[in-house]
Amino acid sequence: MKNIVARPLPLLAGLGAALVLSACGGGGGGGDTTPPPPPPPVDTPELMVTMGLPGPDVPSGYAQTVATVKVSNVGKAAAASTDVSISADALLERFQVSACSSDSLATACPSLGSRMTISNLAPGASLTFDVSGTVKLGTSGSVNVAAEASTNTGTNLSSSKQSVGFKAYTNDVSIKLDGPTASVPAGGSFQYVVTVANSGPDAAKRVTLTLNQISSKTPVLGAMTCVAAGGAECPSSLNDKSMGVLLLPKDGSLVFTLPYTFNPGETAGLIFAGKVEARGDADTRNDSASLITP
Repeated sequence: MKNIVARPLPLLAGLGAALVLSACGGGGGGGDTTPPPPPPPVDTPELMVTMGLPGPDVPSGYAQTVATVKVSNVGKAAAASTDVSISADALLERFQVSACSSDSLATACPSLGSRMTISNLAPGASLTFDVSGTVKLGTSGSVNVAAEASTNTGTNLSSSKQSVGFKAYTNDVSIKLDGPTASVPAGGSFQYVVTVANSGPDAAKRVTLTLNQISSKTPVLGAMTCVAAGGAECPSSLNDKSMGVLLLPKDGSLVFTLPYTFNPGETAGLIFAGKVEARGDADTRNDSASLITP
């Protein structure tokens, strides 16, 4: 009888192949796992504060709107409650938030004040506030206005602030009259000389000159003239009643000459008066003058 010897080699070879597949990650098993996608971003409010000025400079001593403040929500969710504060230098007297407008039906203006709370500032909505006051008379220099808005919706805090400065100006315009001091003979000629000047410290803008000649017999006005000095410019049209001057620089002056003649055989007593007006004028005591001729 022959001895039968077992041959385990095929089994061992199969085990070896299985081990190789396992080590290489084959065999249709697990392998790398793709991570789950991140959660979508949460919509939040985002505030933006912008400010504007009505002009490059502002006259002192004159009540007006000096700045506008715009509070906007440029985010994708409503701001349930937004705190707004607006402030100004002490040079701006009688400072107040005087008006508000909304560009969205979903957002209403709050009660006006230097500190305000906006309820439900909708996405894309803006509120615009007017800031008014009177720059202290005599101020020549920069005046600052600042605004800040903040909201805390859930765990998201959004805030924005801005500050702007405007130039306040002051001038001192004056008027001087020269004319006949004695009675004018019948049919005689005479003239009035009107001098308008500005001693500063800043230029005077949009100056108005008003003249008034009163007599029981009306003299005839000849060719009126103007001479400018110190960088000033004469009005484009001369008038013995009223004239406007766009700009009168510091130390600038205008001299107007008005020649009159009575008709033959006529004469009368004369009253001549003049007044000059300009915003930012720190001393109005020298803004008017008059002459009386017997």
